Amino acid sequence: MSSSVDLTPFAQDGFSAERCEGDEALAECPYMESSPAAMAWLVGAWLRSTGQPAPRAVRMSRGYKVHANGMLLSLADPAAIARIN
Repeated sequence: MSSSVDLTPFAQDGFSAERCEGDEALAECPYMESSPAAMAWLVGAWLRSTGQPAPRAVRMSRGYKVHANGMLLSLADPAAIARIN
């Protein structure tokens, strides 16, 4: 999937899901693990669990990284999403 593909709708689904984080979010994610849709969904759930605003401009980056809300996030460990910048 190209980095220009807008994954915001998947992230919004994760943001709207029942509040969950970490391993619980992984278990609740309705998409195939490590797919761009799953990573975006997990970012949405992470944004909500960390008190961030709703997802906007969500796109894949290289590797297991996602751009969202002006941040670069690492999903190398999807149960422990980390902000890179």
